[in-house]
Order: sequence, then C-alpha cells, then structure tokens
Amino acid sequence: MRILLAVDGSRFSQAATRAVVVQAKPESDQVLLIHVVDDMTNLIPEMRAYYPGGELGRNAQRKVAEDIVSQAKELLGSAHLSATEDIEWGDPKSKIIDVAVEWHADLIVLGSHGKTTLERVLTGSVADYVIRHAPCSVELVRKSHAHEGLKRNARTSSDHIDRILLAIDDTRASEMAACFLSKQIHSQRTEVRVFHTIQPPDVLLSREMGGYDPWLEQVWEDQKRDAEKLVSKVAHEFFEKGIKVSMRTLEGDARSKIIEEAWEWKADLLVIGSHGRKGFARFLSRSLSEALAHHSTCSVEIVRSSESDMAAVAVGRTDECVQKANGGLLEGRAS
Repeated sequence: MRILLAVDGSRFSQAATRAVVVQAKPESDQVLLIHVVDDMTNLIPEMRAYYPGGELGRNAQRKVAEDIVSQAKELLGSAHLSATEDIEWGDPKSKIIDVAVEWHADLIVLGSHGKTTLERVLTGSVADYVIRHAPCSVELVRKSHAHEGLKRNARTSSDHIDRILLAIDDTRASEMAACFLSKQIHSQRTEVRVFHTIQPPDVLLSREMGGYDPWLEQVWEDQKRDAEKLVSKVAHEFFEKGIKVSMRTLEGDARSKIIEEAWEWKADLLVIGSHGRKGFARFLSRSLSEALAHHSTCSVEIVRSSESDMAAVAVGRTDECVQKANGGLLEGRAS
C-alpha cells in the first residue's frame, strides 16, 4: 500500500504519524511524508521585490519544514518504516491532492485539528477539502489520539488500534471498504465490529400509506433478514482470515446510529466506504462521510471506490478488492 502522510508539526500531526506506525506494514507498505509550507510570497512572486528579507524568511520556513519531516521520519523509523520526504510550497489543500494523484497514493493520512463549524467556514479545513477531493481513501486521525500521544514516549509507545467499527451497506463500496480494511489489519489484538443500520419502512412510507399494512410488515421483516445475512457474510470473511470479529445491526438513522455505536463501543477507528458517484447521489454519499468525519469521537477512514475502480476489471486490473467488489456484477454478465 502507498500511504501519503501529511504532517504539519502539530500534536494532531503527531497522532496521524502514530496511526501510520500502528497500521503500516514495514515489509510491504510505502510511506511518503509530505509537509506543505503555506507561503504567501510563494503564491505572489511580485511581493518579493517589496520585501528584501523574504528570502531569509523562506529559508527559515524551509528549516522548520525539514525539522517537522525529520521528526515524523524518526518516529516512523522506530517502527522500522522507511519513508520518502517531500516538502512543497503553496496551498496545503490542493498540494496534498496533487501529490496524491501524481504518486498514485492508496491512502492519505492526516490529523484532525478539531475546528468548529465557524472556524471551517472562516479558514477552510484542509481535512474537509481532502475528504471531498482525494482520489483515494482518506484516514482522518481524531483529536483524542493526539492527547493520548502527548503522554507517551515515541519509542516506547503502546498505541494500538484495538477496536475498528466497519459501517456497511449492501453496495460495492462497502465490499471495497471491508477488503481494504482486512489487508490493513496485522495485529491479533484488533477486533472488527461489522455494523449495519436499517431504516424502518414505516418511517419511509407512512406519508403515502398510513396505518397498519400487512405488506409493509412483510417488507420490514425481509429487510431485517437481509441485513442479518449481509452483516453475517462480511463478518465471516474477517473470521476466515483469523481476525476477531463481532456483529451488530440497529434500526434508525445511519449517521446518528454509527456515531453512537462508535462512542458506546469505544471504537478506535471507524471505517466506511464512499461511492465515486456524480451529482445528487454523490452529494448524499459525501454528506454521510463528511458528517461522520466531523462528529465521530474516533479516527475515521473513508475508503473511496471510484467509477474507474468499478470498471477496472474490464481493462485487466487485478487488485483483490476491486475484483471482489466487481465479482457479483461480472458473474451476472457471464450468466
């Protein structure tokens, strides 16, 4: 896996680095450390003529950037993870996306600064922008991890991701998320909880139908049965790989139930699949991902499946997760 780790020297950034230390596999994963210097004089070269000391300022900024990257690299090295360094100048939001595209990243990891809604509106959130525009999966490391990280020595840290909540539905995006997650887990102490919410049909159809209806009750029973089968199927796939797994299905609004479950179960990481759709469908999918990223009490990983991924098998791509997600569709065509 190709992991792009964005660092800025903050405690949130340190938490993101720790998350990579815990999750990455030294024998197979590649890490690219990126720090972006947000430099106005770099964006407007003409300003340098009016500020002769600007070059000295840039040199000082570069020194700070090099120190930030060096510290992160040292922490990764404590877990035998090697990393390539990259210092960029410009707008952090767009630079992270540009590098992810050019480097063909599989996952972007960055810390959440926990800004309020007003702060995000006034200053713009790097995390929000990356979640919306990233060409790959994104892991947003929550603020709580940063506070824990301050109490531990980098070389003797006992940070672990013990509980991962995988929120699924019946889409190929969830298949991709489950497969992507299963390839990341390499600790025997990690437990995955496969979680699914179902919306009662009386909430969806009461306006049109009203009152008691035997057909509506049958639809509801079918929905619950299908949900149990879905959760059981995904959980069994983790079980077959020797990963500890549990299952849970609840009724109600997906966003609120997922956030509640992550809080009550004390999850360390919430994983959800995101569809690479367009238009209104994309807005609905994105709004759920962003809501979870904003309001979850733990880290959030959004596994992105694009339209190109869904069609990749047709052009000979053999990625395991893409093959798995497309399997049912291809079998249907073959028959």
